[in-house]
Amino acid sequence: MTDSSASPSDAGPPTRELADIPAVEVITRAAVMLMSAAAEKLGLSAPDPDTSEHRDLDEARRLITALAGLVSASAE
Repeated sequence: MTDSSASPSDAGPPTRELADIPAVEVITRAAVMLMSAAAEKLGLSAPDPDTSEHRDLDEARRLITALAGLVSASAE
């Protein structure tokens, strides 16, 4: 017989309730995601950004504008 006492939810990291996450953490994670995506769209992950297959300056502009809006809106 196998021991089935471990549930599937025990396998991964614990899940946190959204209400328990501080606003600053949510904003920071969103900002990091936007910065990372913008860097990728600028081609900065490639040795030569000018020839990167992921380079899309229009998409990068949108991401940078969204990041600027997030930072402006979250400033105290």
